[in-house]
Amino acid sequence: MDEIKKFAVFGNPVNHSLSPAIHKEFAKQQNLNIQYKMIEPESDDFETHAQSFFSKKGIGANVTLPFKDDAYKFADDADDISRECESSNTLWFNGEKIKAFNTDGQGFLNDLTNKQISLEGLNILLLGAGGSARSIVHSISEKSIKSLSIYSRSQEKIDKLVNKYSANIRIESYSDGKNFDFIINTTPVSMYRKDIEFPKGFLNSASITYDLFYTKNQTKFQKWSLDNGANKSYNGLGMLIEQAALSYEIWNNFKPNTKGLESII
Repeated sequence: MDEIKKFAVFGNPVNHSLSPAIHKEFAKQQNLNIQYKMIEPESDDFETHAQSFFSKKGIGANVTLPFKDDAYKFADDADDISRECESSNTLWFNGEKIKAFNTDGQGFLNDLTNKQISLEGLNILLLGAGGSARSIVHSISEKSIKSLSIYSRSQEKIDKLVNKYSANIRIESYSDGKNFDFIINTTPVSMYRKDIEFPKGFLNSASITYDLFYTKNQTKFQKWSLDNGANKSYNGLGMLIEQAALSYEIWNNFKPNTKGLESII
């Protein structure tokens, strides 16, 4: 029997993760025997758990909140997107060193393509300015959007994004009174029980919202969006599948088919 290849997802919380089911579906397509674990370090203990996983013949890991910045710092080497965003969602041990990758942004764009959503000419609002937000800004900075506004409690993080990407796109801090065509939530509000406190004025009857968080049904942010007048709202399940497919290809040199996967996992 072929040796089992070991993979994992790191996050906190991580018990809701659909990554194990997704990667097992990909492995079936390749006829590959894999183990895929969920690992939940404490907030300051990522490196210890990552070292342990890779020291026990771990090959690849997905990394989610709140460890994407830690994953970038942990790796021996990194791809260009990880370096630019200082954040990674994929780790791979290639037999010599551990390399970090960031497949979030391209996974997001691939899902928009699947959903036939074009960003061209749109006024876009990004909620949050952390690691996931940096990946999204990087991915859309080469698109012909009209403008990008960022809503965050950290002006310092907003300024960093403005300084880095304003040469490519029109980018600014959120201000009241402006409507947006497409709103992307990169914050973890859908994971919390407390009420969502975003301003309601940025939504109109034509707005589409997209929550990077995912559930099999409707996320808290999706419900909030639709209750406050948005036209359509998507969650991040499609993005999760697409970024996972890119990770799987890095680890196994095999491009999995993602079509129809949202309905069966």
